[in-house]
Amino acid sequence: MFGFRRGGKVERSESLISLDLVNAPNAPTPVQCRLRLSNRRRTLALRVSATGEVVVNAPLRLPKSEIEQFLRKHADWISDRLHAFSADRFVWQHDAALPYLGGVLRLHLAEGAGRCAQRQADQLICAAIHAETPARLAAHVLRWYQREARLLLQARLAHHAARAGIPLPVMRLSNARTRWGSLSAKGVVSLNWRLIKASQAEIDYVICHELAHFRQRNHSPAFWLEVAKLFPDYPQVRENLRRAGKVYFAF
Repeated sequence: MFGFRRGGKVERSESLISLDLVNAPNAPTPVQCRLRLSNRRRTLALRVSATGEVVVNAPLRLPKSEIEQFLRKHADWISDRLHAFSADRFVWQHDAALPYLGGVLRLHLAEGAGRCAQRQADQLICAAIHAETPARLAAHVLRWYQREARLLLQARLAHHAARAGIPLPVMRLSNARTRWGSLSAKGVVSLNWRLIKASQAEIDYVICHELAHFRQRNHSPAFWLEVAKLFPDYPQVRENLRRAGKVYFAF
């Protein structure tokens, strides 16, 4: 891919390389790395992405041997990150634990289940035919989560907006990977569908947080006073949500 910058053409290339990290016991062998080269880079950078991919950014003309030497030097770091990713990764399978409203549902794959996903007591029933692949099963379950989230979040937003004396704002369901909510310049409240996994107190805190932004478009002390008016216990609940976030964002 090519672009242009002041002072000359930007040159980039991207490829996959395979590297044996024989001294890193937790790393797969070989390790697949995504190599991104650019003439704008002057140094090497290494990370493991949110999907578990090893990504290395390097200067365009740097010899491949130096890149491989850099990766081997950081073999233990790569191994530790890949091991942590594997341990935290959610596995779509029968009896998997699904966070829901501060508790847990168990995913039950049943022969002949009518709908693709329906709740029964503490189980989420999904037809076994929909579990032919983990991706297909995940798609059905996530659609169920999002339907539930839209209904509940809209109801809680209406409840707290009325308490705050704010006209009911338009709500958008968000799929953000790092934030629970936001308020647009046009007054649209975005709420992450993953909040359906959280407790009602955590849900209400996020909604009150966004409603407080109607009066204070910042995170100043005055803003937190507005949050406290709507949700006095926010410090503890905010901390609970921060701690649980890793579980809620697992899928």
